[in-house]
Amino acid sequence: MEIAPFTKARCPDLARFLDDCCETPLSFESEFPIMQSAANHIHLWALEYWADHHDWIDQAYRTKFAESILARWRSRLKGYQPYQTHGFRLYLYEDMAPTVSVVAETERGCPYGGALTFVPRVADVMARYDHQSWAQNFSQTGSINPEHVLAAIRRHNGSIGKPTAQTLGLQVGALRKVIEWYDLTEEVNRLRKHFGRRPAQFRSEEMPPAFHIWEEKLPAGY
Repeated sequence: MEIAPFTKARCPDLARFLDDCCETPLSFESEFPIMQSAANHIHLWALEYWADHHDWIDQAYRTKFAESILARWRSRLKGYQPYQTHGFRLYLYEDMAPTVSVVAETERGCPYGGALTFVPRVADVMARYDHQSWAQNFSQTGSINPEHVLAAIRRHNGSIGKPTAQTLGLQVGALRKVIEWYDLTEEVNRLRKHFGRRPAQFRSEEMPPAFHIWEEKLPAGY
């Protein structure tokens, strides 16, 4: 199955998300791998959001989705300086949505703490999402999508405080969580700037205390 045309024919929005993930800018400026991961990780929230709407998004499809991103990154990483000197570590790990990331190889090794369960296959991480519903993560309101969030913030002149949260049926803390999980931080801050508000600070990456993780080490010059 060629996943890009397959997806485009069935769900153009998810196809665009896949392409954005494949071509996202990557950064290895920090000497600390956890900071590199914070810059490079992508929560595959759209994959789980659309899985609630399409039964063809199963474990096999999820696996191919992640593998296509990782394959594109392997190719693109050859254009980054660590390719010649250090190599990289690719990751897919379990969170509210499956999450891909990449860091340059350093003496620190794996950047993540917590109780890690390393698995040998991408499919082993994706199996954790079988029969799960993305909407259940936001059970207070059902299935909130990014457009709902941005529309509410726009309606309240860039505010992410109580009035906006109440519009969506959320607490303020839950609204911030939704913004983070949908990777809307840049768009939200552009709206805030438009309405003359200061940028809001959001977490860059917060790891769960225990999770399953797949790792691939790419040596220098691979």
